[in-house]
Amino acid sequence: CPYKIQPDNLGKFLWISGAPGLGKSTTAQLLSKTAGYVYYEADAFPACRNPYIPTNVPEPTLAGVYQKPLKGEGLELRREVCKRAFEAFRKMIAGGDYNKERTQELYGLMCEDIKRERNRIGGNWAVAFVALNQEVRDFVRSKLGPDLVFVVLNMEQEDVMER
Repeated sequence: CPYKIQPDNLGKFLWISGAPGLGKSTTAQLLSKTAGYVYYEADAFPACRNPYIPTNVPEPTLAGVYQKPLKGEGLELRREVCKRAFEAFRKMIAGGDYNKERTQELYGLMCEDIKRERNRIGGNWAVAFVALNQEVRDFVRSKLGPDLVFVVLNMEQEDVMER
């Protein structure tokens, strides 16, 4: 882990969300680089990869593909949960009806990992991952606690395309 281990100092806790392509990962990476935040790239969670993206990579979202695979207990369960949730998650991002139980299973398992890691490492945290609606954000907050602050990025579609 590239971060200072300080479990007695649970600092600010941000979850940076928004539609794909809005800069969630870039924002979290900048917070890590400029303000010392622990940057947890939650896109690495379903791939069972190390979620701690270096601050010097040019494309933090894409860097997750090259992160080291995780080892240890719980990975098979994680793979199963992510596989079950994939279709529901795709529908949620597209704005359609989706299986809420499947997405809650994924977010619940992810939140367990984030909470465990935050308690182990401490410090200020920035999690980058989509949480597109209030229902999902409320669920995530119920798992991670009232200190969690959501930063929801929005941008006009033409600006997203330009970006």
